Amino acid sequence: MKTDLYTKIVLTVIAVALSVNLIKGFITPAKADNRKFVNVPVNADGSINVNIKKSSETMEVKLVDVDSRAFFYSEPIPVKVK
Repeated sequence: MKTDLYTKIVLTVIAVALSVNLIKGFITPAKADNRKFVNVPVNADGSINVNIKKSSETMEVKLVDVDSRAFFYSEPIPVKVK
């Protein structure tokens, strides 16, 4: 008799906790981190002005290190080196 009552209480507590967790998910949207994003000014042709200061050595850019799926929904950014 005690085992049955104990099982019912434990299962009830678990059900209530899961329900509260589900309701909390609808109230508070999930966020991956606390970073804030800003808008970057884009030129009329879609390019972005970048000014690299204090760079006297060659910069190495390895796009092979980036997963190809990261660019699936993005458009290529034209780069002009002056």
